[in-house]
Amino acid sequence: MDELFDLPPQRGQRLDDETHRAVFGDVPARLAMSLHTPEVGDLVLQLLDRGWRRGQLAARIGALPAGPDPVGDITALLAGFLEQVPPDARWRQEKTEREAFRRAAAFEEPASDASRQAWITQIRDDVGARRPAPREPMRRTRPACSLCGQESSYFVTRAVRLCDACVEQLSTGAMQLPNVG
Repeated sequence: MDELFDLPPQRGQRLDDETHRAVFGDVPARLAMSLHTPEVGDLVLQLLDRGWRRGQLAARIGALPAGPDPVGDITALLAGFLEQVPPDARWRQEKTEREAFRRAAAFEEPASDASRQAWITQIRDDVGARRPAPREPMRRTRPACSLCGQESSYFVTRAVRLCDACVEQLSTGAMQLPNVG
C-alpha cells in the first residue's frame, strides 16, 4: 500500500526482493542473505530516498575488498554514504560550476595593445637589464687595386693587388704593371 501512494518507507523494513537483488546481486549468495535485515534495508532505503541509484550502490558494494567481517564492512560503507552527496547531485553541482565558469570566461576580452605593452615592459623591467643588441660582424675590406683604386680581388705581390677589371685588361695586353722596385 505504501508503494501505491509513494509514501516513505517505514523504519526497520526489509528491502523488497527486486531492490535487494539489484543492490546485493553481485555479492555471494550467503552474504546477500545475511544482508537481508531490517537495519541494512533501512540504510539502503535512506540512500535511495536521498538520490542514490541501486546500480551505484551495487557497483560500490561489489568493489569492496573482502574482509573478516563483510556484513559489518558493507553496513559501514552504506552508513558512510549517508554523509556523502549522491553522485548524480554532485555531478549536477559540478556541471553548474563549469557552466558558471564558462559564462564568466565568455565575457572576458583580450587585453588592449597598450595594456599588453605595459605588461611586457613591466616583465622586462622585472627580469633585469636589457641586453645590448648583437653587433654585426666586421666587414673585411680588401686593399685598393694598384691600377684603378677599386677594391682588389687578386694578390700579385705585397705591393701589387688588382681588381677583376684590371686583371682582364692585363690578360688582353691593353695594360701593363708598373715597375715597383
